[in-house]
Amino acid sequence: MGTPKKILIVEDESIVGMAIQDKLELLGYEVPAVIDTGEEAVAEAQAIHPDMVLMDINLAGKMDGIEAAAQIRAQLNTPVIFLTAYADGNTVERVKAIEPHGYLLKPFEENELRAAIEVALYKHQMEKRLKESEQWLATTLSSIGDAVIATDSRGGVKFMNPVAEALTGWTQAQALGKQSSEIFNIINATTRLRCEDPVAQVFEQRITVMLADNTVLVTKTGQEIPIDDSAAPIRDDDGHIIGVVIVFRDVTERKQAEEKLRQYSVELELQNKELDAFAHTVAHDLKSPLSPIIGFADLLSRYQDSVPEELHEGLLVIGKSGRKMINIIHELLLLSQVRRADVRLHPIQMEGIIAEVEQRIGYMIKDHRAEIILPADWPPALGYGPWIEEVWLNYLTNGIKYGGRPPRLELFGTIQQDGMVRFSVSDNGPGLSPQEQARLFTPFTQLGNVRIEGQGLGLSIVHRIITRLGGQVSVTSNGVPGRGCTFSFTLPGTLNGKNSKPG
Repeated sequence: MGTPKKILIVEDESIVGMAIQDKLELLGYEVPAVIDTGEEAVAEAQAIHPDMVLMDINLAGKMDGIEAAAQIRAQLNTPVIFLTAYADGNTVERVKAIEPHGYLLKPFEENELRAAIEVALYKHQMEKRLKESEQWLATTLSSIGDAVIATDSRGGVKFMNPVAEALTGWTQAQALGKQSSEIFNIINATTRLRCEDPVAQVFEQRITVMLADNTVLVTKTGQEIPIDDSAAPIRDDDGHIIGVVIVFRDVTERKQAEEKLRQYSVELELQNKELDAFAHTVAHDLKSPLSPIIGFADLLSRYQDSVPEELHEGLLVIGKSGRKMINIIHELLLLSQVRRADVRLHPIQMEGIIAEVEQRIGYMIKDHRAEIILPADWPPALGYGPWIEEVWLNYLTNGIKYGGRPPRLELFGTIQQDGMVRFSVSDNGPGLSPQEQARLFTPFTQLGNVRIEGQGLGLSIVHRIITRLGGQVSVTSNGVPGRGCTFSFTLPGTLNGKNSKPG
């Protein structure tokens, strides 16, 4: 058993007080004192801190039991049960004002006394727990960074945390009891019209209501603050709505950041358009003089017998350099096109694309005596034909340049379990280290044993194309000379949907 509860008896009739003390001690309670005046009752309660006070209303001295009980309740929050032989209306009203935990009319039975004490002690314990919970909740709501306003079942303000006070310009003392719509005054930033009251919406719809993105809070002083968040119902144990809690925050900085981002996006788009226009203009201006230079160099180089050998070699260099420059221009324009173009995926005819690539690099295949091995058939996939042609062009060109001597390239395609289709080309050139593989698709990267010449744009373009088409690029190599590398890319299979737009 726990420690006996201490009950202070305040009774001006000593015989009655002693009788009550005997009853309490028989019931297992501790009675530290029996007092007969209100003044002594207050002093004794302050000294011993009893668990309960049994208080007679009519006491000797200037202070009656009701006044003494009021002071004890105010100072110690000790539960009080009144004992009296009188129950007139005026006495009852005075007793009710201090919210006692019980009221017994003399004479009373032992069972009545025990029941009153047990009920009073239990009620006091529950009140204490409730007060602690309320204090914990109030402290929590006051400490969080969001503004919180809570209402009663009629929409009147019952609580505001400091953040809500700061944002609205109303203190909790000023707002208590007022309709939430008067305190939480919100308008639409675009239309300047008053927004529908979220508290009324919650009561009507019985669900959580989100505030619109362009909601503005008008403070008590007329300042406008952009806010967001929600209003939610407060329900009792039976599910009935007994109030609404509004949670909101100041989003001024977020709105400013969004506006700056929007401005940056507009400026960037404008700069990109200007850059694209400049690139096309430069490309046209560069290509125009290059074509006749290459043409005349090739024409003059055919007259091998009519020109000195050194001049003939110079003409070959001019032609080769010119074609290299045109290829760089083409790659830069393609890189720009991939960034800004809006294309849709369609079923592609891989056989036709490969045939076109072989025709474009026929001179390389012949010069290097390259062997290209094709599969019997290609799995169906979705893509954009002109871009896929550029991917294969880069893969096969690299395979021929940096494969074995002579180069041997094997092409194949497989359907993966995730529905994507993997296309690959394996060569018989030197392998790559893991570090080189990781850098291979980076723009302007030139690796010693892979990129001997060129600007390193080709594989970067491949990466950008395949990413735009919803696939991935990869390279595998065991680093063993003669065992080569396998360059791959994936595309959506036709089972994933047709004529879809890439992300």
